Amino acid sequence: MKKNSIALMLLTLVCVLCSFAGADTLTACGVPQIVAEIFGSDGGTLAAGLLLPIGVQQTDLVAAYKNSKMIADQVMPVKVLDDKELAFKYYERTKGDSFTAPDTKVGRTSEPNIIHLSGEERAAVAEAQGLQIIVPKEDIEQIKNKERYVNTSLEYLMKQVYLGREMRVAGIVQDTSNYGDGLTHTYENAQGIGADGFNIVETILEYLEKPLARPNVLGMNSVVWAKLRTDPNVLRSVYPNSNGAGVASREQIKALFEVDEILIGESRVNTTKNAKNPQLTRCWGDNIWAHYSEPLSTLKEGIAWGMTAQIGDRYATIIEDEKIGLKGAEIIKAGFYQKEVVVAKDAGFLLKNIVKKTA
Repeated sequence: MKKNSIALMLLTLVCVLCSFAGADTLTACGVPQIVAEIFGSDGGTLAAGLLLPIGVQQTDLVAAYKNSKMIADQVMPVKVLDDKELAFKYYERTKGDSFTAPDTKVGRTSEPNIIHLSGEERAAVAEAQGLQIIVPKEDIEQIKNKERYVNTSLEYLMKQVYLGREMRVAGIVQDTSNYGDGLTHTYENAQGIGADGFNIVETILEYLEKPLARPNVLGMNSVVWAKLRTDPNVLRSVYPNSNGAGVASREQIKALFEVDEILIGESRVNTTKNAKNPQLTRCWGDNIWAHYSEPLSTLKEGIAWGMTAQIGDRYATIIEDEKIGLKGAEIIKAGFYQKEVVVAKDAGFLLKNIVKKTA
């Protein structure tokens, strides 16, 4: 009886406080926010009437998610824009932009020379990239650890969203139209690594000098990488006194071609909608590509072959939909707003079908 009286007094006190607080303290379902705080809820979950938890832990998980097997973020680095508008502008570098050495001499009483980063201004729009999982409330009632379930679901969603990004970036990188004149070459089936008389070391060194900014990042898929690091011409360059047998390390090949990084794409994707009989295709084809990228470059400053504009932070939420099923359902969503853009076509090269095809 005493406990009931105390509970009634607390409820009365809450109502009095809410009458002074006004409508701003009411949650989405009409429950005062102070009630949620008193009873230990995070407020947002109680307000929406959700059974699955969504809070700082979940949003932080999505924000921090990375997949070491995917290289899209390294190939076209993400630049988070301050603006909330999805439309944005960037500068596409042309041959004369930022490649001319400026006069840096400053007289004792004069002002330093002013440089203007030129280029052609382009407009683009960040696109929503995301996925969702629908969980009927009948299923939610059977979940023992709801927090773990949500975290696992969000991680799976982000993995799939990133796989889609990997495919988009791979398509952009391996498109010859995204490079300047003379910076691409497509080999016939009987040509390339493994063909008689073909020297991949001489070929890469030649193409590294063609772009207006010498590439500092070299990329390929794991099949090409295996062929490159065991190629007799590479091994004789790394071990001058060898017979061309063995395996070269990543550090040795970086030193050989004088690049800062070698990126190896390993991702595969099912190109059919039939999960029982999947057809797995490599996101990255049998090509070698190289790009120049300045770590501090932005969409308007510096030089980089390509970048990714992102509007705002990565997104994670749970919403309720009473139309689904008998009891309704909750929908877990995750994603981001991004747009990949090539900003300096003359700062990279692409060698397509670089591995000889066996008959």
